[in-house]
Amino acid sequence: MSGLIYCREPEVREPYYAKETGISLYSAEELSYYIVNYVLLLPEDFIGERLYRFLGHELGLAELEGKLRHFMAQDADLYQGLLLLVNELRYYGDEELLQFRDRLDELRNSSPQELLKQRGDFFLDVRQYGNAIHTYDQILRSSPRDEVFAAWIWHNRGLACVQLMLYEEAMDCFVRAWRVLSLDSIAKEIFVLYWMEPELLTLPEEVRASVSGENQYRWKEELTAFSKNAAYMGKAEEIAQAFSKDVIRRREAVGALIREWKQEYREMAG
Repeated sequence: MSGLIYCREPEVREPYYAKETGISLYSAEELSYYIVNYVLLLPEDFIGERLYRFLGHELGLAELEGKLRHFMAQDADLYQGLLLLVNELRYYGDEELLQFRDRLDELRNSSPQELLKQRGDFFLDVRQYGNAIHTYDQILRSSPRDEVFAAWIWHNRGLACVQLMLYEEAMDCFVRAWRVLSLDSIAKEIFVLYWMEPELLTLPEEVRASVSGENQYRWKEELTAFSKNAAYMGKAEEIAQAFSKDVIRRREAVGALIREWKQEYREMAG
């Protein structure tokens, strides 16, 4: 996972290695930032001996180490411990701490499936598409009873598949989601995906029949611009430019884009 965490300068000899992301933390500021921004990825045993040693031995915060040890020994849960730790590190102001507390309360009251969805959505937002698909698959394997919830999982899985150029999988995901949610926005994604790969994909007749000719024409026109409405693509301007060319040059342009994206694919698949 890529990401930049600001720190004045390295202050420890042995950083805290966050194995869930592959990020090394060198200061109290970085630790605080990491907890707040990556809270969805923190394991249940995040507050443990490795963290205690980092606080007391590396950061010289022996008093905080002792305070956290005592607090956790009183049967405090992970979220309570995180709030105490971030508060004591004093990197965030009062308003930000209140927001973090509210976020922790929200997580505490979420079901395991909801937490997994938030984790998958987090991976989607930070372009870790392989991890997003893996997380969504965990939910789908549990056969969620709420079909609307499941439909959104299928939809978001489709977004990740598009980014990895798994277009057939993406089409299947979008159609599954559309059959439950019946949203024009998802129908548009299905049409646009089909127009991107008409030789590879089939446009389901049930979706085609549900959309007026006027909307189909408008969406086709928008494909050449493909601005904010194509957030799931991430390659909007490049696709628009490719489709603006004549048939022969369009094929060459799309081919060049695909070759360029293959390298990005290897980096994003995880």
